[in-house]
Amino acid sequence: MTDRADGMDVVRAALKELKDAGADQAVASLTRGEKSELNVDSGRMSLYRTTANVSIGVMALVGSRKGSVSVNDASPEAIRTAAKEAVATARAGRPDPANGISPARELERFSRGQDKPDSEAMYARLREFVDYAGREYPDTMLEQCVLDFVAVDTFYANSNGAEFAERDGAYDFSAMFTTKKGGRASSFNSSGASHLSLDTPLAQWGTLDRLMRESAASLDARPVDRAFKGDLILTPDCLGDFLSFLDDAYLGDYALITGNSPWKKKLGRRVLSPLVTVRSEPNGPRVELGYGYTGDGFRAENCSIIEAGRLESFTLGLYGSNKTGLPRCPSGGGAVIMEPGGTPYTDMVASVKRGIVMSRFSGGSPSKNGDFSGVAKNSFLVEDGRIIRPLAETMVAGNLARLFNDVRAVSKETVSFGSSILPWVLCGGVHISGAVKGRGA
Repeated sequence: MTDRADGMDVVRAALKELKDAGADQAVASLTRGEKSELNVDSGRMSLYRTTANVSIGVMALVGSRKGSVSVNDASPEAIRTAAKEAVATARAGRPDPANGISPARELERFSRGQDKPDSEAMYARLREFVDYAGREYPDTMLEQCVLDFVAVDTFYANSNGAEFAERDGAYDFSAMFTTKKGGRASSFNSSGASHLSLDTPLAQWGTLDRLMRESAASLDARPVDRAFKGDLILTPDCLGDFLSFLDDAYLGDYALITGNSPWKKKLGRRVLSPLVTVRSEPNGPRVELGYGYTGDGFRAENCSIIEAGRLESFTLGLYGSNKTGLPRCPSGGGAVIMEPGGTPYTDMVASVKRGIVMSRFSGGSPSKNGDFSGVAKNSFLVEDGRIIRPLAETMVAGNLARLFNDVRAVSKETVSFGSSILPWVLCGGVHISGAVKGRGA
């Protein structure tokens, strides 16, 4: 892979092309990646391959008009053509005073992880995982597993003088599986995580071992017997999706620019349960796979999004901040940690009169006011403090803000997925019903 100095030369040259083409302000970024991948299909080790890719993005401002172009060719000729196209697009665009670029910042370099994969260790860990799954869960079929090592160099520069270079090398593992026995089958499930090394067996990454165990216990799934309003325990796998929904509906650029977010005037006020604290920590040290700079060209700084239920920061980028007049998110909003609570998971389950533990949610994005509905997949019915049986074709519905206002407990236990750290969360007041037909997996 090309070294950082060469990459910075490329983006600096792209800035010159943009200025020469007539840009008043300009941004250029370059990404070069190399992936080494090992697969398992239908329980068998199948493929090892290495692929490489390159992409360059250029953005031009002519006055307050913006034009952007991305290409997969970093040659001088391709960059020159892209720069001219970006400027032409900007000139044809509509003025928008919210367009802008980050201020000057001296070149800063970031690096994490290994430069190259340990191919022997990759094979050994994946072989170990296949053998473990076959021994511990003999009726569970590994439909597909992918273990890869991705090395990525990224470079950023803008015409104000902000410059960043970052090198990341990390292992990603994902597994999809289902259990079949005696003509019965569970719903498929999948999970994974990312880490900087292979020091830990793959079965211990994320929640994989727990989910395979639950898959093996899910052959006799059926819907709830009747509709009811009850409790919902969000597992770490599912919680990540719901925090993303919360971001989209209340915290991010689109919700605030359109004015749809009911939180647009609630910065510094309580919006969720005091048990909810969500932080964004790209600088670590807790999040293993963070990042050094944001997509809009700022040094990424750790920050609190929700602190004991109080709204501390939106997740606005530079454009959204300029458009709304609200503060830009200093972290960029990623590398999410939801802080643990004081309740062991087993006590959480024991406190539920009637409800479900949900590991996967299959449904569309919530409406603009936060209402959601979908199917609870890979989930279990809880009655009188005990997990009774697996569920199938069961619908859950509610409202995001009310869901996170009705948090009754957050687990002491957390799971690190490499790029996030999440607990189990017990919420109340969710509508649960059965006999859902025609839903996808």
